[in-house]
Amino acid sequence: MRIQYIPECFLLLLFVTSSIEAYNILVLTPITSPSHSFVFKPLVEGLVERGHFVTYWNGLQSSKSSLSESSGNLRLLMSPNLFTLFFRLPRILMNYCRVVYEDTVFHQLINSKERYDLIIVDGFANDCILFLAEVLDVPFVYLSCLAPPPWLLYQIGSPLALEQFPNPVGHRDRMNLWQRMFNSVTTPLGIYFHRWLVLPLIEHVASQTLGINNLTSIVDIENRYLSLMLVNSHFSVNYHLPTASAVVEVGGIHMAGKQESTKLSKELASFLDDSGDAGFIIISFGSMIRSDGLPKEFRRIFMSTFARLQQRVVWKWENDSIFDEDGGKIPSNVKTISWLPQRELLKHPKVRLFISHGGLLSQFETVYYGVPSICLPIWADHPINAQKSEDDGYAIRINWDDLTEEKLYNAIQLILTNPRYSQRVKQVFALMHDQIDNPLDRAIYWIEYVIRHQGAPHLRNASRDLALPQRALLDVLLILSVAMISAAYFALCLGRFCYSQCRRKKVPVDANKKKN
Repeated sequence: MRIQYIPECFLLLLFVTSSIEAYNILVLTPITSPSHSFVFKPLVEGLVERGHFVTYWNGLQSSKSSLSESSGNLRLLMSPNLFTLFFRLPRILMNYCRVVYEDTVFHQLINSKERYDLIIVDGFANDCILFLAEVLDVPFVYLSCLAPPPWLLYQIGSPLALEQFPNPVGHRDRMNLWQRMFNSVTTPLGIYFHRWLVLPLIEHVASQTLGINNLTSIVDIENRYLSLMLVNSHFSVNYHLPTASAVVEVGGIHMAGKQESTKLSKELASFLDDSGDAGFIIISFGSMIRSDGLPKEFRRIFMSTFARLQQRVVWKWENDSIFDEDGGKIPSNVKTISWLPQRELLKHPKVRLFISHGGLLSQFETVYYGVPSICLPIWADHPINAQKSEDDGYAIRINWDDLTEEKLYNAIQLILTNPRYSQRVKQVFALMHDQIDNPLDRAIYWIEYVIRHQGAPHLRNASRDLALPQRALLDVLLILSVAMISAAYFALCLGRFCYSQCRRKKVPVDANKKKN
């Protein structure tokens, strides 16, 4: 294997010889997060092991924006008015895209004479990078690290299934009338918000920053070059995804690559092994939220709750000095660590419960190792992930606004003492593991398939050429409605005409009878 680092970026050139035909693949995730990188890393490594030449741009070193600055602000992310944050996203993305277009790596790629066979793009917030697909004249594949937003499903031609597939701000798959109405209104709004507001702003930034007039629209680039969408979802964890031929589910791909065993420190291993029959609990809010950044009242709720438990607690906590500032004390059964070896802890025989934010990767790992959970969703897809796991019976969802010491303690006791949670998670565990192939092999197969078949245009769904009202058959329903109303109106007019004719014939007869 040859690895070359290009200065001032995270661009990796990876190559390994193999007996199979080697393809030249460009992987682009300049706007990303650690959780998304965890999904892409095993895919890149898997492609390299297959003998392919992979160029990987992962993350912007110099990007500073309100999105990254707000990532640790729980109050902002928990804001009841998520629509405010949603409407701030276009400006945030504009700032990100401006950084992308000014980055050295982007200009290296746009001026490159290298010939690529395929581009793989992170499906979240990387629209601005799609101009490279047109410049390089290469088909591309989306990898969506979470259940795809409506605009990605719409672009790939997948049915939206509004009656049973909730969008990220929706409810659940079994919806009543008003929930279906909410889903049917917010999903198209999300699609057109992205298409009519977000994309034009990005195109304006591209034109302004790159100094190019008459740029091809991002929608046109997607229509021409988008070949496939890989989705990090699986029916054991996510709601059933309506799919087209060009949509392939690869849920749990981050666990399908090489398992890098992280050896627990002697201190941590001793802490866990000495937990006895009571076992231990894991608490982590992922890479996005720092536990030491939690509001003081929440920190106190957790600490006072954990102090009442027989179980030991391992908590991802970044700054122990916060406890001194609060004037508090870490309970003797709680161990804080700045970064958890989460998967090593989840497969430990003494683990009893996982408390998390409901991030998708954590949900997959929870099911993969058969551990029940308590979810405190924060934003984005966390609420819908938490809802699904609670609906499936292996987790309890608690909203931050409802969090109290008693509610948290009772939830912990319920999962620890009621065997149905552990039994149910084992059933879902069996569903996840019962697959004909692993997600990584599946993803690599379809990537190679698209390359072998020159972009696989035969996978293109005919509905991709239709507007949303046409896909929803609203034009057909309109014509049928007009026809039915016209037929009813004609029948009514005909009935009135026949009735009036009958009355005219009866009137003379009755008049003659009166004269006689």
